[in-house]
Amino acid sequence: MSDPNTKAVERIAAEARRRKGAQREAFMEDACGTDDDLRHRVEALLSPSARGTMAPEMDATTTHVLSEPPSRHSIHPRGRLSRFLPSTNIIVEIWASRIYRSIAILLFVALIVALGLGSRYLVWNELHKIRQQEFEALLTADVQALTLWIESCKDQADLVSRDPEIIAAIDSMLEKHQKLKDSYSAADIQDELEVLGRHLPEFNRTSQFVEQFVREHDPITTDPYDPYQPPRPGESVRTDTFIDDDQGAYLIADTFGFVLASSIKSEIGKVLETKLRPHMVQDTPEGKTGFVPPLRADGKNPAASLAGDAMFAWVYAPIREDGEYPRATIALGYISVGNFTRALTNIRTGATGEAYAFGANGTMLTESRFTEDLWRQGILPKGTPSRANLTLAPPRSQRPIDGRPVPGHQRFTRLINQSRDARTADEAFGVILTAYNGYTGHEVVGAWQWLDKYNFGVAYESAAYEAFRPFTYISIGQFVLLGLVAGFAGLTYYAANSMVHMRRTIGENMVVGSYVLLRKIGEGGMGQVYLAQHQMLKRPTAVKLMRPDKTDPAIIKRFEREVQLSSRLKHPNTVEIYDYGKTPDAVFYYAMEYLDGVTIEDLVRQHGWQSVGRVLSVMRQVAASLREAHSLGLIHRDIKPLNIMLCRIGGEYDVAKVLDFGLVKNLSADPGATVVTGTTEISGTPMYIPPERVKNPTQADPRVDIYALGATAFFMLTGRPIHLAKSAVDILVQIVTEPVPSVHDASDRIIPEPLQDLLTRCLAKNPDERPQTAEEVMIEVEAIIAEYPWTPQEAKTWWDDHVPPDSLSTWAEAAGDDITDEPRSV
Repeated sequence: MSDPNTKAVERIAAEARRRKGAQREAFMEDACGTDDDLRHRVEALLSPSARGTMAPEMDATTTHVLSEPPSRHSIHPRGRLSRFLPSTNIIVEIWASRIYRSIAILLFVALIVALGLGSRYLVWNELHKIRQQEFEALLTADVQALTLWIESCKDQADLVSRDPEIIAAIDSMLEKHQKLKDSYSAADIQDELEVLGRHLPEFNRTSQFVEQFVREHDPITTDPYDPYQPPRPGESVRTDTFIDDDQGAYLIADTFGFVLASSIKSEIGKVLETKLRPHMVQDTPEGKTGFVPPLRADGKNPAASLAGDAMFAWVYAPIREDGEYPRATIALGYISVGNFTRALTNIRTGATGEAYAFGANGTMLTESRFTEDLWRQGILPKGTPSRANLTLAPPRSQRPIDGRPVPGHQRFTRLINQSRDARTADEAFGVILTAYNGYTGHEVVGAWQWLDKYNFGVAYESAAYEAFRPFTYISIGQFVLLGLVAGFAGLTYYAANSMVHMRRTIGENMVVGSYVLLRKIGEGGMGQVYLAQHQMLKRPTAVKLMRPDKTDPAIIKRFEREVQLSSRLKHPNTVEIYDYGKTPDAVFYYAMEYLDGVTIEDLVRQHGWQSVGRVLSVMRQVAASLREAHSLGLIHRDIKPLNIMLCRIGGEYDVAKVLDFGLVKNLSADPGATVVTGTTEISGTPMYIPPERVKNPTQADPRVDIYALGATAFFMLTGRPIHLAKSAVDILVQIVTEPVPSVHDASDRIIPEPLQDLLTRCLAKNPDERPQTAEEVMIEVEAIIAEYPWTPQEAKTWWDDHVPPDSLSTWAEAAGDDITDEPRSV
């Protein structure tokens, strides 16, 4: 077929398309024979690139058609983007199905929605807890400050009620009242008023003083609030601490409420007709001191004639001798815009947080932070203070409906209603974190506490939007994140579709050089290890690929060095390197011997310490491997149980293989050459590093490997490392400072004295005291092993009993975890 016609070529190509893998290859061999021209023309028709495929054309020396049915665990060639994606056939099969793809997308969306809703729920609950704790703390601080002030005022009233001169003046006024009856007036008690004025000067204020005090301390003027210019972020409206001159008036009445004396002369000789009277009349016979919150300023209140809209908070105490029935009451008045209000306005957090006092009838007793806003809304007449004038109710409920007042609970805010209901159930505290309409008409959240002892309550409120503003920011972040996830999902969807198309076009397996990758069997810090098969020899092989993200030139140099140095070693106890190169995507790889066995690490962890004969057999084989490496000027520097594998090869059992020459140091290298492993790092495993390398990480000679071999033998004999510590630093300190224990001390096990002596010298802290070469170790081991042999039959029996045939995964995992592990920094 030197000049095949076109129809013959097309017929052969058509027949070839009906076959796959090995069948196609066999058909091509039969149909084309040795006619290379015919074969090339047929392959040109079969080439995917001729149909516009996404697959790049590859050189025949690097990429080949799979010659047998594809593995379910294999991967295929991937571009720079797609090689970061999942690579198992199962995912491709699912994605290739429209039904499964739809189900996968729906599950993904459901997962994202569930995560979003779940996270929002958790964040919302945690924020609620934080706000509840914050409100409770703020309210507790307000109540404590207010209670402390009230009790100090009550103590002062009690002291005043015990003053002998004041008692004498009150007794004199009582006698004059009995004599004068209704004609009793201020003119009749001038001497007594003089005594009271002398003893109570701070409560004998003039109306001018009170008016001046209100102007200087009224929160409306001293702490103005502008809703259109809230405090700057992080700023809170706070006032100073308590003041000392908020005392304003005094009043003395008998047990029936008749005013015997007062700092307001016009009230003397009258009967009290304010809310102060029932408290005084009720508590005086029982000898109690008490507190009355600020009273509304009206014509019947002494405060009204003293200073316009000023109000007083009153404390009172009975006048009596020990064991006698109280005969009068003295009341001391404190201007309400003083410490009573200041105790609550001291803590005004954020832009809307405020604390206020409220009475049993739902009236605000202290000045609101938003009085000017209430004026603008028409809730209060302009110029009218909110204290004792504002009913705590939503604005719309304060306006009559069809000329009739709003009844019942509709008249007050939720906080006031809850406090009123709780009083009947003996509850005195509550937190409301569900937004409700406040007295300004805005949605708020808050907390309250009813002080039954003083007959008023304290509340703390903040705008709902400010209290839960962090949740708003988190919600925005979640939506942004959701958008990013959606974008990434779209990108993944596109990449996955491309990957499916490429697999359908190119085939199921990735071909690296002469090897077909079947499945991933291990992964380490720098690379991935795959079970592979040589396309022609069909030999099981381990192929190691550098991770796509490990593209640093220094790392690539180290990877190439590992292969080049290891490939120079030919000893049967050293793992054999077959080949290395780069994929079409410039991913570095190398192929190596695929072993059936277990690492020393796994052996001891699973089966405990080993017999003397077996340990000597391993030491002899490892020493032989090191002898070759040392003769070539190469130092391993990471001999350890995880890098020594016991295998069965060609009918032989317990054949030791030394792995991982990635940390090899070439003693013959140019001293000025670049050192890949930096001098600030200690390469190797801490438990098997000799003292001299701890002190100087760059120092390495054959005695470094001899120390590590001795430490590995110690591990096999005792089932534990030489030094036990919680951290690598502690291990390194012990290596330098602590003596090496004997096998008997470490495991209560007796071993031959020559073997103990050999281990002691191998583990000597001074390198000069160790065997100087691996050859010396072999000679001494040979002398001991004659008396403690490990026979081939013993090895075969152990393998038959403990390790099933073809259990090949252990070495691959070890290779993935350790062959290319990066240097450990200590």
